[in-house]
Amino acid sequence: MKKVLFFSAVALSAIMMVSCNKPAAQTEEKEAIEQPASQEMDAIRTALALAQYGYAAESPAALIEAADILASTPVQPVAVEGEVGAQNENEGEKAAKPEVTVEQLLADARALTEDANLLALADKVAAKAAESAEATRGAYGGPKYQRDRVYSHSYIQYVQAFYASQIAEVSVVGDGDTDLDLYIYDENGNLIVSDTGYTDRCYVRWCPRWTGNFLVRVVNRGGVYNNFTIATN
Repeated sequence: MKKVLFFSAVALSAIMMVSCNKPAAQTEEKEAIEQPASQEMDAIRTALALAQYGYAAESPAALIEAADILASTPVQPVAVEGEVGAQNENEGEKAAKPEVTVEQLLADARALTEDANLLALADKVAAKAAESAEATRGAYGGPKYQRDRVYSHSYIQYVQAFYASQIAEVSVVGDGDTDLDLYIYDENGNLIVSDTGYTDRCYVRWCPRWTGNFLVRVVNRGGVYNNFTIATN
């Protein structure tokens, strides 16, 4: 399968036009339609890219900007559904890595700087995040985003509803320690689309032919657990 490229922060900020075609598993012809890619998904993936850069470069400004983008993108949690693989008895050990959450990003940014302007900006982003969390409490629908863990040589899966004839997107970004694969199945168990590249950054986009639930499965091919972020539009 053709690898799915992880877009740079610059490329992610652009709104892309994509063709919404029938899934490969379907044989009935359907006229293609064009819709803009999800701005929320672009924002989330941009934030994750900035966070990765911020930690690598020890840049508090990048971490604060990543937190600001996440705080400005109202999301709901993704519900785990069905089977979840258990921890392997031979699970390898690994060093702890920071979670990409608004709170953690701001805490780590503050630890990296004494600049009064950056600290004030971090406080402003924290207040924005609190307001956003209160505003979206109990809301239904919209983009989903959360951190999760998949153990070695195991998987975790979710059931997510998508609408007919509208672009559906799922993004997975791991902690960099193992290879993750992403599979999307319809309610009848048919594989719709997948990303099985050799990294733990996965992204798929398709156009459902009907409104309904789809199974989203994240598989860990490595020998240690992977703390990943999953997002859907």
